[in-house]
Amino acid sequence: MKKTLIFAFIAVIVTFLTGCNGLKKMVQNADDIKYSVNPQVLEVHNGKVNVSITGTFPEKYFNKKVTATITPTLVYEGKEKTLTPVYVQGEKIEGNAKVIQYKPGGAFSYNETFDYTPEMRRSKLELRITATKGKKTVDFEPEFVADGIVATPYLVKMIGKCVFAKDRFVKDIPDTRKAQINYDKNKADLKPTELKRDDINSLKDYIFNAVQNDRIELKEVQLQSYASPEGTLEINTKVSNDRSKTVTKFVKEEFKKVDQFKNDDFFKYLVTEEDWDGFKKMVSESNLADKDLILRVVNMHTDPVKREEEIRNMKATFEELEKYIHPLLRRSEIIVNVMLIGKTDEEIDQVFAQNPETLTVEELLYLGQISTDLDKKLAVYTKTTELYPKDWRGFNNLSAVQYRKGDYQAAKTSIEKAKSLEANATVFNNLANVNLALGDVKEAETNYKSATGIPEAALGQGVIAIKQGQYKNAVDFFGESKTFNAALAQLLNKDYDKAIRTIDASDEKDDAMAYYLKAIIGARKNDSDMVFNNLRTACSKKPELKEFAANDVEFLKYFENDTFKTIVK
Repeated sequence: MKKTLIFAFIAVIVTFLTGCNGLKKMVQNADDIKYSVNPQVLEVHNGKVNVSITGTFPEKYFNKKVTATITPTLVYEGKEKTLTPVYVQGEKIEGNAKVIQYKPGGAFSYNETFDYTPEMRRSKLELRITATKGKKTVDFEPEFVADGIVATPYLVKMIGKCVFAKDRFVKDIPDTRKAQINYDKNKADLKPTELKRDDINSLKDYIFNAVQNDRIELKEVQLQSYASPEGTLEINTKVSNDRSKTVTKFVKEEFKKVDQFKNDDFFKYLVTEEDWDGFKKMVSESNLADKDLILRVVNMHTDPVKREEEIRNMKATFEELEKYIHPLLRRSEIIVNVMLIGKTDEEIDQVFAQNPETLTVEELLYLGQISTDLDKKLAVYTKTTELYPKDWRGFNNLSAVQYRKGDYQAAKTSIEKAKSLEANATVFNNLANVNLALGDVKEAETNYKSATGIPEAALGQGVIAIKQGQYKNAVDFFGESKTFNAALAQLLNKDYDKAIRTIDASDEKDDAMAYYLKAIIGARKNDSDMVFNNLRTACSKKPELKEFAANDVEFLKYFENDTFKTIVK
């Protein structure tokens, strides 16, 4: 009896020790558990971080009567983010958790996605395991599995390219003045009454005034002489050429004191023996009862003799033509072509400073376009909106300048006013840029899609594609543009050599962030010289990058490197 009690007591003790030792042994041998994380350094894409973990328990490790909770936890800046736990259990536990066999061992897989915030960039991901057997629970030492989060997509510059509305200002404007001399039938002599016509006198005055006006440049004189289409071709050819001679003699004599008129190259001559085109035009614009019939006859017959014959057969109609149409076709035209010389850039600028109200909207928009100083542009476009408040272009261009100066709220007010006046593609592009700068990515995306036909809209769409983690799309949007954002898209798409070529060809190549981008490429290509040379330049140009780089896990492998430490200290 006494032996039986002793054996029973020993069995209880062994059972108790075995239970305790099961958990204790698992804790002691926790290093035998193998973990892998993919990617080895976490990355943020589209504002999300994906965690993929595989854990493998060795054979004869996981006690048959143990349950365990594995909780991935992100630790950063004194904060923690607890992710969804993984539950595993021994083979003799009833439950729905992942079963880990004792003898062969086993594994678990884990996938989780969480929202990223910038303060998580320098963080640690650890696994916290709590195991239970019966009434006993133990906590394992936290297992470190990942160091930091690659946040390179967040280097994207939230900027697009604004489009300035074009002015329609023409500095030098071609102009024409015209006078006409009519002749009697089959005659070429100039009648005194014709030379006293108002248009002749007006042309004389204009030419003599132009000679004295620096703003008018005489370009050429066209002398065009015609015969009406009735009669024989022989007679019409002679009379039209004679008219050309008499009008030429008259013009050269009348303006013999004007230097340009002394040069025969200044004149262009045209003789039309039978003016059928003028005939059709005048008939179509007339009130003749049979004008449609006349035009059909003319269009039906290509032979001018046949045309005239058919028209003469309409006796009453032909008499009307002789009375109202033919006399006006027996003519010479004096056409003076000039160039109206506009204000010089300096003159426009001077007028703006002294009396801007006298400038046209086109002159103001032109002045804003040629001004290189942003403050001057701001002043010009502000005045444009005051003087011409119904022209959308002034508000659009004012918004573009405010945007470039970083005054995004003012830019938003101006571009929304432009949109209220005319909602066109240029306005939508510029409004989308403002949305982007103010962080309203969704609204920016909508407005870029409305900017149909504006190539610059693709630059903003490329930024959005980077934010959304669509790096191939971003590369396509940027195309062959040479900007920091285009190079960043290529880097994120793992086309490192092209990214280097792009940033080196950009206007931003000497910026600190251009060198920083190339330092990242160097790290990804395992080129330590490229890392150190570019990072050193970036930090010298922008010292605040030292702390940023010191916590950027793109350079994780260099954190203990003495050269790296020297650069970022």
